[in-house]
Amino acid sequence: MHNLPSLNGLRAFEVAARCGSFVLAGNELGVSSAAVSLQVKSLEDHLGKMLFLRKGNRISLTDAGEEMYPKLARAFGELSDAAQIVRSNKRTRQVVVSVLPALSDRWFLPKALSFREQTGVALDIRVQEDPIDFEREAIDVRLTFGSAFYPGYRQIPLFSDFALPVCSPSFWEQYSDPDGMMTNIPDTKLIHHKWGPAYASEPVWADWRREAGTASVALTNPGLILSDMSLAISAAKQNAGVALTPSMLVKADLISGSLISPTKVNLPMKKDYVCVVPNARAETSTVRLLLEYLGLDKGSPRS
Repeated sequence: MHNLPSLNGLRAFEVAARCGSFVLAGNELGVSSAAVSLQVKSLEDHLGKMLFLRKGNRISLTDAGEEMYPKLARAFGELSDAAQIVRSNKRTRQVVVSVLPALSDRWFLPKALSFREQTGVALDIRVQEDPIDFEREAIDVRLTFGSAFYPGYRQIPLFSDFALPVCSPSFWEQYSDPDGMMTNIPDTKLIHHKWGPAYASEPVWADWRREAGTASVALTNPGLILSDMSLAISAAKQNAGVALTPSMLVKADLISGSLISPTKVNLPMKKDYVCVVPNARAETSTVRLLLEYLGLDKGSPRS
């Protein structure tokens, strides 16, 4: 326990590493970027190791920094969790759940309504894109796609999935083809979901055409471009075209017949959907109750 580094230096390093910038770290900590840089430099001097490579206004972690960051992120997360638990005193049985928009209404909301009815535990549901800040927003549980934004937190797989084209039955009657390769559908009738910068590698129509063996057919005139997956699914139901969607999100629509998948060609999603929980909060009774209800304590989440 002797000769520990400065807590301010450790905090400055953790925030700068997470934000990727001394300026953004200063904004979060309420100090100047120069002050953050000075605190990090003092920490580096204490450790005898460079933690960042500095190139103008850009910083990147060294090998030593990459080794140190996840452990510090976890430690500060647990300190924050402990303080939050004491601060809130948990007199009201409530769990704050942050949910990726694509999972919110079609996968999680039905489960949330049933959970509230069966357990009496209130859910504060926040629909948010990645990344979220567990500490600042007092988030108990994050349901999202992939876990790259949250090193050092407990990560529980929800499910793997694949993307498939879906449209209304009446739309397919108009544009059907014998082999199901959708060659009769004009580009203007392909509905695009804009995954955003964090998920730029996820399945898009160009990927689907490569898988179907029709990659030589270039996309010339894009159809609807939507930033919300639920809206894309709704547009497909209303005969606007064909949407390329994760199968889990249209499972009920395919069963009811309001949507069909006109082809056997699908694409595996490149990441799993995951539940992310700060380590200390995972042990609170209300969070454990939610995880058990979702089947995550046994590794077999409810579909």
